[in-house]
Amino acid sequence: MLARAQSLAAAIGLALCLPQAARAQAGPPLITNDAGTPGPGRFEINVAAAGAGVGKGWSWSMPDVDINYGLGERIQLSVHVPWEHASNPRGPLDSGIGAIEYAIRWRFLDRAHAGIDLAVQPHLLLPGSSAAIAKGLSPSGREFILPVQAVHRWARFSLGIELARHWVDRQRGAIQAGAFVAIDCARQWECLGEINSTHAFGGPTQTLLGLGARRAVSDQLKLMGAVEAQANGPARQRSRVVYAGIQWTP
Repeated sequence: MLARAQSLAAAIGLALCLPQAARAQAGPPLITNDAGTPGPGRFEINVAAAGAGVGKGWSWSMPDVDINYGLGERIQLSVHVPWEHASNPRGPLDSGIGAIEYAIRWRFLDRAHAGIDLAVQPHLLLPGSSAAIAKGLSPSGREFILPVQAVHRWARFSLGIELARHWVDRQRGAIQAGAFVAIDCARQWECLGEINSTHAFGGPTQTLLGLGARRAVSDQLKLMGAVEAQANGPARQRSRVVYAGIQWTP
């Protein structure tokens, strides 16, 4: 039970990251991140339900809260708190606060001067509640992630890549690479696609293919959703990820 819950929680963890505003972009609901920031003194709040399935088992993060704050034009401060749930064949649903993530993004190169956005975004993940750790809903150790993000934008679409190194307590860590395309495909709609691959040192490689969309309901509110499916590995062990949420920029 614990091993399966941990693998499901890890799959959900892949699905949860951080974004920008205006024009075609990535970030939630995709895994691969954009290099954008909310802007000086502005908040960007993502609230979602995210689910991950491996085989016949599913785990959920609901609500999944991601709060971003713009510190100047090029810096974003972020905190991400998930409330994790997993089915337990021996009793009621297991629930608890999962790993809490803190991050800071610095866009050190801006398209206004170079035609491309480049950013770094160090992340620190700390274990969640003791109950969640005991139930396998949160890792027991810390994790540090160092991604580099690059985005080029045209009038109606964007292309981006993200490369990241993961350092994990008492494990060998991993490397992760992702690429996305975001297109203004209809009025108020953004269509999204990505490929994202993670290789655990001494372990397997997991490659996910995803499609998603965002729709602007107002100047401050967007609806968003995505589905992801693992493209490699034994069929019975492949992950599926779903994400549905809102993005609020008060």
